[in-house]
Amino acid sequence: MKKMTILLLLLAVFIAVGVSGCLGGDGNTDNSTDNNSSNNSTGSDDDLNYSTNIVTVRDLPAGYEFLSTQSVKSHGEGLGITDVLYGYRGYYKFSNDSVNNATVYFYCFKTNSTDDAAKYYQQMKDSYESDYSTANVSSITLNGHSATKFVTVSEDESASGPNMIAWTRSNLIFVVKGQVKGETDYATIESLAVASGL
Repeated sequence: MKKMTILLLLLAVFIAVGVSGCLGGDGNTDNSTDNNSSNNSTGSDDDLNYSTNIVTVRDLPAGYEFLSTQSVKSHGEGLGITDVLYGYRGYYKFSNDSVNNATVYFYCFKTNSTDDAAKYYQQMKDSYESDYSTANVSSITLNGHSATKFVTVSEDESASGPNMIAWTRSNLIFVVKGQVKGETDYATIESLAVASGL
């Protein structure tokens, strides 16, 4: 009787494991969650892996050092978005001959739809246009996408903020900006945005 109980128990375990798909497989399953090694996406926007890796630039431009990623809320980051969006912030330090340990942030926020991303992106632009003169807010193309750059005005420090570049892809909003006004030039900010490949 004991042998029969043990055999039935083993049979039940093998059936459960087989049904769950833990053994074997059809070879079509990919459980990978890593972003590709360069953080570049050559596929559609749906291929973007929304995780902390999305703000981790693998091939950093000269002078950059990656420090960490953090989960953040948009309303606490001074980006001009009034609603709470959850996202990630990559934390970088930049140094060269004239700048020592300048902080640069790379953000990604996820919205519910492409339309929501466009709405919050416009809200952010409208907010910053009150901080920047309109001559210093302009549309550009970045990695094949429309983007907006915000450039510090050196003559009128009160009418400007940190250099920044922002863009959307699908339902995601991306922002690269210096932490302190005038600490990093626009070319430095743009080099990190371009290196993201996003």
